[in-house]
Formats: sequence, structure tokens, C-alpha cells
Amino acid sequence: MTHCLRPLFRIPLILLLVLLGSAGTRAAVEQNPPPQPRNRLAIVIGNSNYQSPRLEHLANATNDAIRLSESLKRLNFEVLTGTDLSTEGFAKLLQDADARSPRASAVLIFYAGHGVQLNGENYLLSVDTPDPDNLEKLTGSAIKLNDVIARFARRDRQTFIFLDACRNNPLGSGAGAGNGLAQVEVGENTFVAFATQPGNVTADGGGENSPFTTALLKNVEIPGLSISDMMIRVRNETEALTVGRQVPWDQSNLREQFYFTEQQVLDPQQLSASLSRILADPTAKKRLQVELASNDLQTAVVIVGQTLRSVEIPAPSSSLAEPVGTQVANLSPTDRVEDARQSVVSGLETLIVGASAGVANKDKTADLARNIQTELRRLGCYRMQIDGDWGTGSIRALTDYYKNTKQVAATSEPSVGLLGDLFLRSGRICKQPVIVKAKPAKIASDAAPSRNTSGSMKAKRSQAAPRRPAAPPPDISGGIGIGGVF
Repeated sequence: MTHCLRPLFRIPLILLLVLLGSAGTRAAVEQNPPPQPRNRLAIVIGNSNYQSPRLEHLANATNDAIRLSESLKRLNFEVLTGTDLSTEGFAKLLQDADARSPRASAVLIFYAGHGVQLNGENYLLSVDTPDPDNLEKLTGSAIKLNDVIARFARRDRQTFIFLDACRNNPLGSGAGAGNGLAQVEVGENTFVAFATQPGNVTADGGGENSPFTTALLKNVEIPGLSISDMMIRVRNETEALTVGRQVPWDQSNLREQFYFTEQQVLDPQQLSASLSRILADPTAKKRLQVELASNDLQTAVVIVGQTLRSVEIPAPSSSLAEPVGTQVANLSPTDRVEDARQSVVSGLETLIVGASAGVANKDKTADLARNIQTELRRLGCYRMQIDGDWGTGSIRALTDYYKNTKQVAATSEPSVGLLGDLFLRSGRICKQPVIVKAKPAKIASDAAPSRNTSGSMKAKRSQAAPRRPAAPPPDISGGIGIGGVF
């Protein structure tokens, strides 16, 4: 009897603890509400099985669409996927997307399949396109790219178009036809990426995906990577995969930067563990050093860490050591972060500073400063050139970081401890203001020309409107329209 009643007496106590814990959790959530997910819409199309014998089969186009759809769903896009679409199917998918687009904060369109350039216009071909032996037949069932852009592009949201469709022109030369795709009329706040430069043709690829989509899939889910930085990586990797025959190209008039994974917050302990595992593997450590040449430290660790997910590195054995789970359970959240920080700092001493940490080295000092600059840039605090020169711009960025994180400025000089602190931070710490451009001044149409206008110009300048606050320095961390035309 006694043995049966003991668990019953424990139940109220357990319930009380659960309720208290959940109340504390609710309070924490109310104080720090998670960011609301934005409605992001993706239209992903892959056409492989063309009915016309003059339009070759593209084995990878549907694979490209399916794989990218999976990635975009993981990135919290609402995804509409269409494969082997007829002209009617194309129209229905775009109509469905059009009905959903008004509530979308961003729209992404991906197309893999046959596309042609006719008289400077780009057309996307449905699988039931008739034998393209003349322009009328071809354009009668084709989808005009500029019409798609005009349908979805809006000034108050970002629109992205990715085209893996620069195949050989089925009409051959002449009759206004050309190889590859032509430049497009970009709508407002729009980004267009081609699998290769205008006028060039792309390969379908011998693997499961085309070279362009292979590179896109590899980079689109990297946390904190801007679309500009992502396209640099996609461009370089596609060029390498095609031995220089294919160089992705883009054009843009985006008004602000875009991040596929901007809302992702990385756990400090996981970051610390990833860094430790990488440094324990000589091959992974070398790859990390290569990635650091073009990435910030956190992004480089995430990229290399993805290759080690299935690799288990045994921890140092000790007969006196407590089990790892026991050690973690005994630490408070603050202690866990500090424990992760100490582990990171220890690893960075070896990676960045080198084994002889006490020996002054000009190159190592510049390398440390450069890595801190890239971390501050990732956090949105540094908007100048990454040069390893720790000057007033770097100090100002660090001050902004301390201000936005409500920390007392521990140091204004580069240190491994500072780099470790920045490495464990996620998200956009420093929010950059949107600068509204002043309207251009009106010029009187009947003003008489004058050869000597310096006096009048000075007088006009003295009567100008009150000065506005100075705009922040330009963001050169990831330019808009890389390789594009403005």
C-alpha cells in the first residue's frame, strides 16, 4: 500500500514544478518574442520532357526544380512547384501564384528548361511547344520572360528570378534568333540571375543537377549569407564546374540586401563544438583556412561543419571525467555560453594567432583585425572595406556593436577574445537606417544659359534647405547587381 501511494504524492509536486517552469518560459517568450516569419513565395519550374524532337530532353531540369523546392521549403518559403508544364499548366501555375503574391514580402521565380532569345526578347518554352520551325509557332505558345517579371515585380517588395535556361536556340542563327538569353528589362526592386552570361549557352550537366543549380543548392542555405555574397560563390563554383565555359551573371536594382536565412539564430554551444571538431581534423582545418579567405569566421565554420555532420571525433578519454551529459546539465545558460566562449578562444589562439601566441607578428595582427572586421560586417556593424587596418572606422563599428548589445566596451583593439565573442553572435545586431533620397531640385525651363555661373551657384547653395544628417558609409560588403548592368 505504501509503495503504491508514494508516486501519487509526488504527482502534485511534479505538476507544480512543470507549471512554474512553463510560466517562466512564457515570461521569457513574452519579453523576447521570436521574429514573425515573413510570407515569402517561391515559384519553381523544371521542364525536362519536351515533345518536339527539335527540343532535346533535359534530364536535370525537373531534378533541379524538385531539389530547390525542398531547400526553399526549409527556408520558410511557400513553394509552388511545376514540372514538365504544358502551356496551359504554365498559365495555371502563374495564375495560382499571382493570387497568392499580394501577401508575399518577397517572390522568387526559378525556371530550368529550354529558353530562347528572339529579337532581344526572352521566351520560356513549355513542354508542348510545337516544332519550332518558325517564329510564329515558337512565340505562340512560349512565355515571355518580361511579362512574368512585370506580373510579379513591385516596388514595395523584392522579386528574384533565377534562370537556368540558356540552351542552344532551336531555330539556329538568323530570323532574329540568338544563342542563350538576352538582358532583361528589370522591374523595380528586382534581381535576375542567369546561369551564364547573356548570349552564351549552358550545360544540362552530367550529374543529378545542372552546374548552376548544383552551386545554388550548395550555397542557398548557408546561414547569414546575403544574396550578393551567395552569387559570388555560385559564380565561382559554376565556373569551376564547367572549366570556365559558363559564368553566371546577374542584374539588379534591389533597394536593400536580402538574406535567405536572416532569421536563423545559431546556438553558441553548437558553434563552439563545430569549431572544435574542425580544428581536430587536419583536413577540415585546412579547408577552414581556405574558406576564411572569402568568408567571415562563423560562415566558414558552418560551411566546413556541414561536411563533418556524419564524422564522429572521439573526445579525450579520462577515467575521472564526468559524462558529458552530466557536465552540461550542471551548467547554467550563462555558464554554458562562457564555457563555449573559452573553448572558442582557445581554438582561435591556434587558428588565427598561431602556436607562438606570445610573439608579436605583424601579419598575424592584421589577420586578426581582418577576421574581426568580417564578423562585424556579418552582424551589420561594419560597412567599410575589409583590409585588416584597424582604424577609426573599425573602432566606430565596434562601438556600435557594444551599444546595440548593451555591453560595456571591454576593449577597442583587436583580440582573440573579442573575435570569439563576435563569432558566437548571430543575426543582424546593428540595424542600418534606410536613407531617403531627397527629390531633385526643379530647374526653370526658361533659365538663360550663362558661361559664368559660379556666383549664382554659390548663392543658390547658401539658400539650400537645412542640412540633413550624413548618410552612413556605402555598404561594400555585398554589392547589388554583381556583374550586372544598371
